[in-house]
Amino acid sequence: MSKQESDEKIVPLGVVFITVGLIVVVVAASILFVRPAMGQSTAARSAALPVVTVVVTPVPNATATAVTDDTSTEISLPAGFVTLADAPRSSLANRPRRIVIPSIDMDAPVTEVGMTAFQSDGETLYQWQVPANYEAGWHNTSAPLGEPGNTVLNGHHNIFGEVFGRLVDLEVGAEIVVYDAESPHTYTVAAIEILPERDQPLAVRQKNAEWIQATDDERITLVTCWPDTGNSHRLIVVAYPINSN
Repeated sequence: MSKQESDEKIVPLGVVFITVGLIVVVVAASILFVRPAMGQSTAARSAALPVVTVVVTPVPNATATAVTDDTSTEISLPAGFVTLADAPRSSLANRPRRIVIPSIDMDAPVTEVGMTAFQSDGETLYQWQVPANYEAGWHNTSAPLGEPGNTVLNGHHNIFGEVFGRLVDLEVGAEIVVYDAESPHTYTVAAIEILPERDQPLAVRQKNAEWIQATDDERITLVTCWPDTGNSHRLIVVAYPINSN
């Protein structure tokens, strides 16, 4: 074999080794960078989605008018309904400011929340906003404290601080204390309901919403979702003042 022939065989073999080495480096780098990303993706899929706790409230005399950009709807609120911007925040001293439930170690501020509108089967319906913090939300058209009526508070149970995360552990007879600007108001839990909500007919969801409607008696109603892995149901807690008959 001539020297020229030998050199011709050695050069291609070196190129092969170099190529294999580069492939190994690329594959190793891919494993290092792709594996964390896959882990993050898996974690994201397994994490609870930020499903907003809302209760559908039918408003039969509301109207909706399409705006010029055809991408949104301008809603006219019916008489008696107040938007968050128009709520009498500073003048209402007996609106809820803080809620304490000793049996589940919960102590949280309360903020006002309003409604947003949406269309369902040609009907204008409303859903309540929920605070995106460790706060309970007071429905600003529900009763203030210490007066006849239904004082409604909502809150998340598996995101944004999970303010109502342990609400499901409450038992009948548990004490709830809600503070206004001047004094505490103490209530005793009388009823706990878990109601199917997701994928239910509109009639069922409207029936669920009756729990947050106005009442003649004085009560507070707490609303969240259940369970923490699915948010398919409504969890409703009703409590009455300790001095009520």
